[in-house]
Amino acid sequence: MHSALRVHAFGEPPRLDRVPVPEPGPEDVLVQIAFGVVSHHDATVARGNFAIRPELPYVPGLEGAGRVIAVGSDVDTARISVGTPVRLRGGGLGHTRPGTWAEHAAVTARAVTGVPEGMELALAAAIGSVAAAAWAALHDVGELRPNERVGITGASGAVGSLAAQLAARSDASAVVAWTRSPERVQALQGVHVVGPDEQVEPVDLLVDTIGGPGLAERIGRVRPGGRMVLVGYTAGTEIELSLPLLMAADVALLPLNMMRRRLPREVDAELFAEAAAGRLRLAVERVSPEETGGALQRLTAGETSGRLVVAW
Repeated sequence: MHSALRVHAFGEPPRLDRVPVPEPGPEDVLVQIAFGVVSHHDATVARGNFAIRPELPYVPGLEGAGRVIAVGSDVDTARISVGTPVRLRGGGLGHTRPGTWAEHAAVTARAVTGVPEGMELALAAAIGSVAAAAWAALHDVGELRPNERVGITGASGAVGSLAAQLAARSDASAVVAWTRSPERVQALQGVHVVGPDEQVEPVDLLVDTIGGPGLAERIGRVRPGGRMVLVGYTAGTEIELSLPLLMAADVALLPLNMMRRRLPREVDAELFAEAAAGRLRLAVERVSPEETGGALQRLTAGETSGRLVVAW
């Protein structure tokens, strides 16, 4: 038996239960979880608002990190063996099989990647999907070009802060970061940090991580012919948009769907290596299993910065 946080009814806080340890199949590995990520996606699924509704009760947690304690008979032990520190992401975690909000998780070996010895497992758990989303927003969907002005909203959040760092290291001519908490991002080199309503010269590419009713107004921060990549909706999921004004603004609205995108393996490896070396920074807040319900509420209310992880 082991401890696991389980959602028993959509819209209700998770409960800490004692349940059997999951059994790994022939192509699976069993990981003793050190940290499970608490994400906006987890919150959406837990509310029952996602296209995939897990069978109740279920264990959330789409990604995390820990050490391998057992491997299936068909797993390549030259790549993954008992004792290997790993990060977990995908493979149905938190959807079709129990996720990382538990002391153990069984996952297909394809969803497991080794972590360099010495790298903090909390960061290894937290960095994966948000770094991928930040890179994809800028380069894959946003198609950032040399000498363009880039804007980031919600720059104290996980994706926003990483997008600002990556944009500052690109060929962009300027990077503007809008945030309600300027003190949290002042240390970012090459980034002009401003308040949430401050007006600046229009940008060519805006990465919007907050969504909500204010999205229509933020279209005005983009020059005509520019692009706006929609990454998140921490400020709300509904908007009212004037189509005549949108057409007059001539701004392309581009949603980022990371469920349909996979970064090139070499890009993912480079982002992870940069984080391991301390050249990409991400604030990580650790919470106990008992604090996870409250942390999830703070996350949904937009009262957190960086990434939340539950420590086991």
